[in-house]
Amino acid sequence: MPKPNKYKSIGVNVDTYNKIVEIAHKERRNISQQLSLLVDAEYSGQGFSASRPKKVYSGGLSSVIED
Repeated sequence: MPKPNKYKSIGVNVDTYNKIVEIAHKERRNISQQLSLLVDAEYSGQGFSASRPKKVYSGGLSSVIED
């Protein structure tokens, strides 16, 4: 059973999902690896430090953004 403090699920719309699958396939990565790579690049690009936050956020954007 996965550790809840190591993995979290997120929901994305189908269009976004299909895009990430296509990118991951082209780069020969699984979806999780590809998403991590993209998020890490954006995280650095936004000026955050190289270390990752230690806190696991609950609620996330789903509690803010609704379709």
